Amino acid sequence: MALAGEVGELLAELQWLTPEQASAVMSDPEIGPRVRAEIGDVTIYLVRLADVLGIDLVTAAADKLEEAGRRYTVEAARGSAGKIAG
Repeated sequence: MALAGEVGELLAELQWLTPEQASAVMSDPEIGPRVRAEIGDVTIYLVRLADVLGIDLVTAAADKLEEAGRRYTVEAARGSAGKIAG
């Protein structure tokens, strides 16, 4: 639950920004440090959760990318606005 709360705080920093503003957020002297801090909080809670559950985060991410690559091939996704990762 704490992880979800921290993700919410991160999203609150970004939710009203345009894509261009979001891409440049780290160069903003006011918002950039807040975003960095929230990403730090999210990382801490995620790493702790993975530790408690015995999950290797790098392996889990690699497995997820491999699965997505099998399910959503470039050929099948090309030109589609539908879901391309999952």
